[in-house]
Amino acid sequence: MLHAQSAVDRGAALYRESYALEAKGDYVGAMQRVRDAQRAGGNVYFAAVRIGWLAYLGGKTEESIVGYTDAIKAEPKAIEPRLGLTLPLLAAARWRELQRACMDALAIENENVTALSRLAIAHYSLGSFGDAATTYRKLADQYPSTLDYKTGLGWAYLKLGRAGEARALFEAVLAVSPDNASAKQGLAAR
Repeated sequence: MLHAQSAVDRGAALYRESYALEAKGDYVGAMQRVRDAQRAGGNVYFAAVRIGWLAYLGGKTEESIVGYTDAIKAEPKAIEPRLGLTLPLLAAARWRELQRACMDALAIENENVTALSRLAIAHYSLGSFGDAATTYRKLADQYPSTLDYKTGLGWAYLKLGRAGEARALFEAVLAVSPDNASAKQGLAAR
C-alpha cells in the first residue's frame, strides 16, 4: 500500500510540474511530465487529452491529433476529445477532417455549439455555402449576441448570391460593433 501511495504522489507531482511548465509556455516539458506520469500508472485518457492540448498549444499539429485520437480510443463515448481534435484540424485548415470530427461530436451531442460553430467553418471553407448558411443560421438564432455567427451567415449569404440578406446582417453587426472587421469587409465585398 505504501508503494501505491508513492506512485500516486509521484504522478500528482508530475502533473503539478506539467501545469507549471505549461504556464511558462514550456509545452514540450509539460508534455514530458505528463508522459512520465502516465508511465508511473497515470490515467491513460487524461494523459492523452492533456498531451493533445499541450501539443496544440505548442503548434505540433500531428502530435495533438494523435493525443486526441488516443483519448477517443480510451473513452469512445466522450465528446471532450472529439472537440479537442477539432482544434489542430482547424489550425491546419484540414477542412474535410474537421467536418468529420464535428459530425462525430454531433453524433454524441447533436446541439453542441462548439461542434456546430466549427462545422459551419468547415462547410464554408469547403465551399458548401448552403450548409454553412444553414448551420450559421441555427447558431445565430440560438445565440443572437454572438456576432461571429451573424457575420459567418452574412458571408455564406454573399457566396450564395443573397447580397441583400448579407447586407442586412453586416449592418446589424455594425450597429452594435462599429469596428467589426468582418462585417466591414462583408459590406465592401458586396
